[in-house]
Amino acid sequence: MKNAELMLFRASPEFGPFNGWEVPHFDPLGTVALVTMAIRNRCAEPLRWSRYAESGWIFAEGHDDGRTIDLMFRAASHGEVEYLVVRKADGPTLVKLLEALELNFVFDPVRNKYLDPYRCDAGGQPLVAKGVYELTVERRPALDRS
Repeated sequence: MKNAELMLFRASPEFGPFNGWEVPHFDPLGTVALVTMAIRNRCAEPLRWSRYAESGWIFAEGHDDGRTIDLMFRAASHGEVEYLVVRKADGPTLVKLLEALELNFVFDPVRNKYLDPYRCDAGGQPLVAKGVYELTVERRPALDRS
C-alpha cells in the first residue's frame, strides 16, 4: 500500500486536465455530513474518524473487507466537499469510494497523471491512464455473470 495522496473528485471533462485549471471546476459532493454518511454506508467495517478543528479536515482510516483505507476531506468555503484525498487504498477500495460518491476522476498530483482504478498492477495499485481519463460506466470492466 504505497500510493501517494490521490485526489478523487467529480468534474466535467470539458475543463481539461486538473493540473491546468486556473480556477477550480469541481462539482460539489455534498456537505461533510452527507459525504461521511456515504462512506460509512459503503464500507463493510467501521472506520476510525477524527477531525482537526483548526483546519476542518476530516480523517477516516481503518480496513474495509481487509483492505487498508486512509482518506481525508473538508468543506470548501461554500460549505460543501469538493474532493477526497486518499492517502492509502488499493484499486478496489478506490472504486468503492468512486461509486459511493458518484465520482469520475482519480488524479495523482505527484505523478501529474490520471489513474484508472479498474485496472491495477500486481500490487493492486491503479494504473496510469492516458490523458484526461474520465471514469464512465462504459469504462468499467464487464462482470462475469455466469
